Amino acid sequence: MLTRQRTQESAPATGRGTLFGGFFERHFLALVSWPALIVMLAVTAIPFGASIFLGFTNYNLVQPEWKFTGLENFQRMLHDPDIPRILFNTAYLVIGTTVLDTLFGLALAVLIDTKIRGAGIIRSLYMLPIMTAPIVVALTWRAMFNNDAGWVNYFLGLLHLPQPLWLGNPHLAMPAVIISDMWTGIPFQAILLLAGLLSVPKELKEAAEADGANAWQSFWHITLPWIRPVLFICVLLRFIDEFRKFEGIQILTTGGPGIASTPLNLQIYNTGLFYEQIGYAAAMGILLVVMIGLSVGLIYLFAGPRRERGKS
Repeated sequence: MLTRQRTQESAPATGRGTLFGGFFERHFLALVSWPALIVMLAVTAIPFGASIFLGFTNYNLVQPEWKFTGLENFQRMLHDPDIPRILFNTAYLVIGTTVLDTLFGLALAVLIDTKIRGAGIIRSLYMLPIMTAPIVVALTWRAMFNNDAGWVNYFLGLLHLPQPLWLGNPHLAMPAVIISDMWTGIPFQAILLLAGLLSVPKELKEAAEADGANAWQSFWHITLPWIRPVLFICVLLRFIDEFRKFEGIQILTTGGPGIASTPLNLQIYNTGLFYEQIGYAAAMGILLVVMIGLSVGLIYLFAGPRRERGKS
């Protein structure tokens, strides 16, 4: 009788505790995510929305009065003689760097995965470029591309090859930017792809060898299909990152000579901060977002995992 009474007295308190504990457990992720979501809204979503709004105005830093102009900024882009060249530079930079970084990164990952002597040293060394600040990398490559005292032309001279003006030649400025970017891009791709290579089951490789497949056939028919999801992620991440590339170009060439190495994001910076045409720069920013969205969508459509599932 006494035990039953104690149980009844303690039941309401236990019920309230269970109710509170259940609510906390069910909504724990939401509760701890709200502060981060608020910060994300403050630093990304709100400025992004403001940029979209400014893209439809003639706002600038010279005249205090501004007005809503509709699609005038986008019509101006259609008649801007620099825009076709800038879009070409953007595609040249993004596609060229992504393809080269991925191919050489895959080759480096395969080389390390072959258990060659000194692989541990190679793994330590190829991490160094990733740990180096992008500004330091750009300054280093600017010195290496120096026409008078740079190492690049020095070694070309030893081989009796032409020693061009890398950063002052309109045809070589963008390749120089891509080469400097590969120094950090290749190790990044190699790290991700090496993780994919290490996940390939040894039984599949041993079965291929037992069936008489050589190293290339084993890589093409077993290893490459197995790491294709990782390869897709590598291409996607590098593709998006190259659209944001800024400090390397700004330090190496400042977009020159002329606009020979100016991508769209650098042109947005110049238009907004140097020419103080905030509305026009915001319209270019909208164009850049559309380009990134369409590019990522096409990559996912033709190389993404959904296409693989559809085939199966």
